[in-house]
Amino acid sequence: MMEKLKNMKSGPSPHIRTPRTTPWVMTQVLIALIPPAAAATYFFGWKVLLLIALGMLTSVASEYLFQKLTYRKITINDRSALVTGALLGLSLPVTAPWWTVVIGSVFAIVIVKQLPGGIGKNTFNPAVAARVMLKAFFSPWITNWVLPGPDAMSSATPLEYIGGGVKIVSEKVPDLFDLFMGFNLGGNAGETSKLLILVGMIYLIVRRIINPKIPILYILTAMLVTGFYSGFNLEFMASHAFSGTLFFAATYMATDYSSGALTPEGKTVFAIGAGVLTAFFRIAFTYPGGVGFAILIMNALAPHIDQKLMPRIYGHKRRPDVKFNRQKRA
Repeated sequence: MMEKLKNMKSGPSPHIRTPRTTPWVMTQVLIALIPPAAAATYFFGWKVLLLIALGMLTSVASEYLFQKLTYRKITINDRSALVTGALLGLSLPVTAPWWTVVIGSVFAIVIVKQLPGGIGKNTFNPAVAARVMLKAFFSPWITNWVLPGPDAMSSATPLEYIGGGVKIVSEKVPDLFDLFMGFNLGGNAGETSKLLILVGMIYLIVRRIINPKIPILYILTAMLVTGFYSGFNLEFMASHAFSGTLFFAATYMATDYSSGALTPEGKTVFAIGAGVLTAFFRIAFTYPGGVGFAILIMNALAPHIDQKLMPRIYGHKRRPDVKFNRQKRA
């Protein structure tokens, strides 16, 4: 026994290590995307799987070809491109033409992610930026929302009836149960069932992939702002929370490591700021897509937020006065 003890090696703590590598984290996100993807497939059919697969394939191919042509290290094994492609596929309606997914995936990977330096160095969330770009330039093709069912009847999103300055819930908006479950609801494929998005959110929280205060503060802030605007009409507040891509984006996009705030207080400010901006865009404009613009604005502000809210070093009265370097986010 004494001989074995002599042969044991000692070292500094921590002595227990967990395999929290980038591929492992991205795999957990892909697993968490299964519930909303399953709901989208149930409501809109097999074409949803085609959009997801096409987004993932194009994203991986774009990353590989760009890195190969620019003599960079091939990083497709980190699976971050798979996550971007899956998010983009779920961020479009089932009626979106296949080529819009391809264009969006190439834009997300090459322009938004790789040109700034790759994973960890991108200022903006690639999937969100691609979704906003497609909405800006290809709206006739990616805003043709339909109701679930074989007839594929055209439909407006509930946000078109509760945005743009109104303070009451129109009769054309589905009831809160249908909004929460995703029944008889037109919109982007992945945003339909808030119940299954919550399942994915809980999974990511339990696996400690995301900080729970980001999606929770994001959603609650948006609800509070719309509530203040409507005189705290609970139906109006809940309809905004369960409509559009708020739940989906708060869970899978606002929690992105690379483009979000990193400091503890910065995460709080990031989430609250995104919620305020989302509510503002929804209230002020009838143009859907407030979530995307809100997240992109907060992405741009994230380094400045972190710089101002850098944790104070123990024993010092002031925060460190240093310039936050995004290159260190990798």
